Amino acid sequence: MQPQNRGTGHGILLPLLKIESRDPGAVVVLLPADHHLRDEEKMAASLRHAAALAGVNRTSIYLLGAEPQEPDTELGYIVPASRSGHDPAPVLRFIEKPSAERARALLDQGALWNMFIVAASVRALLGLFGCSFAPTIAAMRMLRGAAFDDMYQQLRSVDFCHDLLHGNESKLRVLPVPDCGWSDLGTPQKIAMTLRHLEVERVARMSRRVADGSINGSINLADQFGRFARAGTGTIDFGRFARPGGVESRAEAAGAVSARLSTPPGG
Repeated sequence: MQPQNRGTGHGILLPLLKIESRDPGAVVVLLPADHHLRDEEKMAASLRHAAALAGVNRTSIYLLGAEPQEPDTELGYIVPASRSGHDPAPVLRFIEKPSAERARALLDQGALWNMFIVAASVRALLGLFGCSFAPTIAAMRMLRGAAFDDMYQQLRSVDFCHDLLHGNESKLRVLPVPDCGWSDLGTPQKIAMTLRHLEVERVARMSRRVADGSINGSINLADQFGRFARAGTGTIDFGRFARPGGVESRAEAAGAVSARLSTPPGG
């Protein structure tokens, strides 16, 4: 943990030096903490692939890029030099938060959403920091305690992506990740959007299960009234539910619920 927040660049450099001191041949995977994944198995397979590639090609740095589902203006994009299925490709450039028109053009060019997930040898990653970081690296290796804290407080803030990855595209490869339902939860708006998508998917799964008869569509009243109370509404759309051989219309459903609610305990 950083003694002071001096950006993601120094936040990554410090543990890299610790790892190198213990295992100079280590392969490192950098994983942000604010992501959501619908299909973790696909993501895990891509991570294993990236780590294996980094273990073989120890001078390259592998970035994971998500296949875009829409022209999102709030995300960063990685433009590959070429595309060949899901094989890694050289990185041509980065584009941050484009306009809607530019985002649509990027999708046509085969650009990928930047997931900020990185796999590489520890020495390849340290190689990004260049000569200008030599005094900082030496101090991080030698200083301890209060002297280390004082040194850290004097550091300027460094962003790993903007200050280190940008400009080092020749060292980078991007590995396309098959659609795994990835989303960035970095803002309240992204969290709300992800929750809406999850609810739509939940309702769709329920509808399919009712249609194929794998569930009978019975209503758990306590669960439903709790859900609608939390949502701030006192109405239930009974058209979302069906019970084969039972209630067939909204009117009948409403009557059935009213009868259930009016029945005294034990009645």
